[in-house]
Amino acid sequence: MSGPALFNGVLAPDLAMHRGLHYGDGVFRTCLIYESQVIDLMEQCDTLNTDAARLGMAPVLAAELAREASDLARGHDRAVLKMTLLRAGAARGYRPDGRETDRLLCRYAAPGYPGATWERGITVFRSSFRLATQPALAGIKHLNRLEQVLASRDWPPGTDEALLEDDAGRPVCGTRTNLFWVRAGELHTPALERCGVAGLTRRKVLALAARLGVKTHVRDASGPELEAADEMFLTNSLVGIWPVATCDAWHRAAPGPVTRQLMDALRHPRLVQP
Repeated sequence: MSGPALFNGVLAPDLAMHRGLHYGDGVFRTCLIYESQVIDLMEQCDTLNTDAARLGMAPVLAAELAREASDLARGHDRAVLKMTLLRAGAARGYRPDGRETDRLLCRYAAPGYPGATWERGITVFRSSFRLATQPALAGIKHLNRLEQVLASRDWPPGTDEALLEDDAGRPVCGTRTNLFWVRAGELHTPALERCGVAGLTRRKVLALAARLGVKTHVRDASGPELEAADEMFLTNSLVGIWPVATCDAWHRAAPGPVTRQLMDALRHPRLVQP
């Protein structure tokens, strides 16, 4: 860790016996700190509480969470903030004995990427790893990220992200991104009712597309449909929109016109490496 961590507003204690560590009983969201501000802070706090409610955890005061996040962001030009809500308690056993929620906020150094990743696009590949179906957890960012860990191993050289499918071969997302593609000027993104994480930037892009009059489809799709796309891009809260130039045998000039329009409208800061 490259910065301090706050646990319920104070420096983090020993968490060795916490349910969050032993059972993954909690949720988190990753935020960008830019010019000492947490981007989309209140929306991230609300999303975190919504995810926690899916696990039967009590909400935390968004204002308190935002104040602690702002404390960690102060004085930092670029950094990453991870906000975690954990079911309180250290008792052994899977069965939870309450709804009380602890909060853990950690600040990390920000990654840097070549400017070309936004201006000329990135290289991705379709991973052979399959995401399991679990509607009870679909959409939320729970603490069990073992699927993403396993899918992040053994990437081909020169690739920036892996695209994941479900057990029926339907495209879902990247290991750390949400997936969009464009066909005949219309925007598409996978439904996330069986697996995958519904990112805040995904939600923002969908809202922007509606405002710009771009027809949008949120639905299941197939691998061949993805291969027929005119444009493709990925989103998350750190990079904003990453246009895709290459996906296995798929190659396109990037960013395409719809992707560029959405990038301009989103106006997300770019973590360009020095």
